[in-house]
Amino acid sequence: MARTDMRLVEVMLLADEARTELLDVLDAEQLDYSIVDMTDDPTRSAMISFPVAAHAVESIQDQIADLDCRDEMYTVVYDPETIVSDRLDDDVEEDPQVGALAPGRISRRELHSKAADLLPDFVIYTILTAISAVVATAGVLLNSLSVLIGSMVIAPLLGPALSTAVATVIDDQRLFGRSVLFQLKGSVVALVSSVVFAYTAKSATYVSRNADIDVLLQLSTHTSPAFLLVAVAVCGGIAGAISLSTSGSTELVGVMVAAAIMPPIGIVGVGIAWGRPRVVLGSTAVVLINLMSINLAAIVSLWYLGYKPDSWQELKQTRSKLLRRSAVLLGLVLTLTVFLTRLSHGDLNGVIPAYVAW
Repeated sequence: MARTDMRLVEVMLLADEARTELLDVLDAEQLDYSIVDMTDDPTRSAMISFPVAAHAVESIQDQIADLDCRDEMYTVVYDPETIVSDRLDDDVEEDPQVGALAPGRISRRELHSKAADLLPDFVIYTILTAISAVVATAGVLLNSLSVLIGSMVIAPLLGPALSTAVATVIDDQRLFGRSVLFQLKGSVVALVSSVVFAYTAKSATYVSRNADIDVLLQLSTHTSPAFLLVAVAVCGGIAGAISLSTSGSTELVGVMVAAAIMPPIGIVGVGIAWGRPRVVLGSTAVVLINLMSINLAAIVSLWYLGYKPDSWQELKQTRSKLLRRSAVLLGLVLTLTVFLTRLSHGDLNGVIPAYVAW
């Protein structure tokens, strides 16, 4: 029998007491394991390895964390390609304590690690974001869907959004701060890159003066029903959260998320360079709505999937922060949705100055 929803856990023990306590846990869970003595003196150091279903790793790790000799252990969790054994059972027992999709759900610690890995080196992130924005802007000027798709493939936008959601549900303030900073700086870098490239293309006459910019800017989705824009972004956030919290791949979801963000950024750059304030305001609102909807959907999805603290005190504190952040995001999404709806219908009185509404 072969299983892919498994993890291989290795625990390095530095004391004989730690070995005894860990073996008691593994025997109680009826897990198969192997022991390798690391020195001639088996009471000094040993390595215990055991396979376990992905959704059960968290329970084992929590039990290990409660042991008296936990300071005498190092735990490493591997994600193998597959585990084959006739001792494995196809029937996966669901754990009601870990939320929906329990059989495929990874542990909180593994989720935390995956989320942190989604944040690349900031220099690399900045370079890829700038390149993606330039390609998106070129795609708008060329009126080329294939070039726009290329910008979506390059854009490293999903990682910071999912990391923000993970940091919220597990209450990691440091990861939350880094993730939000990545999103803010990435948005600024993308916008500046798009504007600079659009102005360069315009001033260097790389774009024909006979080109109808208004036709090219029809790629903008700011006149589309706001509900549909929010629905696309929410689906992207949910898909990203499910992919990250299971054994799924986030690469294709990243392209979907970038599809909701990069083309509007390219539109903003071209709109600024050619003086189309209505398009600039609308596309900017689209970018913000999509970013906030993705974050909100990912946060709610991860909470629903069961990534909650065990203790009541931590649960209460984390839930309070989650509700506040979700309320802020929801309020901003609703406000921008109303603004975008009024903009698309030409009803801008009292919203923006008349000269901008032109």
